[in-house]
Amino acid sequence: MKKILKFFGLLTITASLLISCGSDDNDPEPNPPNNIDNDDSDPEEVESAWLTGFRIETPQGRLWYMNVSEEIPENYDISESIELGLNQTVYSFGENPFVFDGNAKTITKWNVNKTDLSLEPSGILSLVSSGYNRTFAVPAFVSETRAFISNLQEGLMIEWNPSDMSITQVYQVEPLVSKQENAQAFDAFNYVWNNKIFIPIAQIAPSICCEINPVNMETVVAVFDLDTNTLEYVTDERMMATVIRVPRDENGRLYIAPEQENSYIQKYFNYDPNIAPSPHTILRMNQDGSFDENFAFDLDNVLDIEVFNELAFVFDNKAVINYIDANDGQLPPAYDDRREIFSNASARTVAVDLVTGEVTPFDVLDKYDFVIYYNTIDGKDYYINFSYDTEGTETSYIVRQDGFESYTELSSYENAAAQWVDKLWENE
Repeated sequence: MKKILKFFGLLTITASLLISCGSDDNDPEPNPPNNIDNDDSDPEEVESAWLTGFRIETPQGRLWYMNVSEEIPENYDISESIELGLNQTVYSFGENPFVFDGNAKTITKWNVNKTDLSLEPSGILSLVSSGYNRTFAVPAFVSETRAFISNLQEGLMIEWNPSDMSITQVYQVEPLVSKQENAQAFDAFNYVWNNKIFIPIAQIAPSICCEINPVNMETVVAVFDLDTNTLEYVTDERMMATVIRVPRDENGRLYIAPEQENSYIQKYFNYDPNIAPSPHTILRMNQDGSFDENFAFDLDNVLDIEVFNELAFVFDNKAVINYIDANDGQLPPAYDDRREIFSNASARTVAVDLVTGEVTPFDVLDKYDFVIYYNTIDGKDYYINFSYDTEGTETSYIVRQDGFESYTELSSYENAAAQWVDKLWENE
């Protein structure tokens, strides 16, 4: 079956966690689990614990699950996973999963039993009193006692303690305001680097065409300094921005990449290349929170981009790009029909040398259409893919990168989507 890409303006991260049949060691157990000897010796700890997550589409909405097991499961099993409900997202830090409830505006910390992988909630943090009012949240974990959640539209940086699940401080910062009256600006993902939190700002085009002027849509990244607890918005006019994710290279350097919205704005809105920022330029950031003035790579100089989809990663100065080439398909004349191109055109994945401009095919990921970086575990990057076939069946994979062109498929999810992967611990 021919595969069709389905992209999301904002991908929400979640996870799933396994409860086994074990019980608390302090409670009487007439029928002990098979993996625990019925004697006076202490039960052995499991060798490792992997946290994975997925969601399933239901008539009521997206239903989230989380699972913990000794290895990454090859596919999901609802019977061995915790059903979290609707509007949940799961993260992890150290040996603990953390679940954000978008309905109640709470974060729940979970403890995982090291002998049977059972789990129990160990603390709940409510964000209601802080003024947090959004249905999604992406924590920035700094240490065991320090984490942050942002809502820059309301001018909030909330510091909280993952150890005792309490709010430490609510910082009032400059509210985020879009320079375009009809375009929405918001903060989503974040990256902790060099004692700073980098928060890319997404500027999403309105659903009704075509009322914005992209001249003022420069790239914006909010940088929160963890030493001074102050926030600054840094901008760069070399790229028209709808930034959501910030890929990085093997040296940890952050790259600012375009999003799919940029291609729509270029096609349908009042875009003038003589005065507006480039829609498909890659920028890079310095550790001090500024943009690298000596680096800007305009992909339109080497690719004939009709729709930009994703910058998967940068390695050895080569950027792996997924896009629809103008020779393979054209956006339809009507803005409301723009997503029809994904049914009529196949995407390409290429490696672009950011020094020489050389473009080479990158077909090792063709099976997955495109992949999105989610986590680094033991020095290796883990990616998740989302795609639909012509019959509407959703398929998702968890893939580990072992080298520039070497990947290992770890899990496949049919009629579901993987959303998070992490290793909570491993005994040496």
